[in-house]
Amino acid sequence: MAEQWRAIVALPVAANSPLGRAGDAAEAVTTHLPPPEEHARCAVCRTRPWPCDPFDTAVRALAALGIPVGYLVPLDLHPVLWPPATPTSDQPTLDMPGALDG
Repeated sequence: MAEQWRAIVALPVAANSPLGRAGDAAEAVTTHLPPPEEHARCAVCRTRPWPCDPFDTAVRALAALGIPVGYLVPLDLHPVLWPPATPTSDQPTLDMPGALDG
């Protein structure tokens, strides 16, 4: 059976720092992460797909304060939140016909 929760660490943060003032939002982001190996389901909401509404609300609160959410989200989830851009037909690449070499 897959692990239900991700490993966590506790870090002291100054209460009057930007992250300290956004502590509730940071906690919501990390609480609503999906279990390892199950990127499509919130571990807390269970019946909701991930990213769930509480995660999204917390991310928006962090973004409003200028705190990058990528620092709080495990690297294996980055492609889920920020899928790699796919080249369009008007963007030449080396593996497309008519692409410029080097």
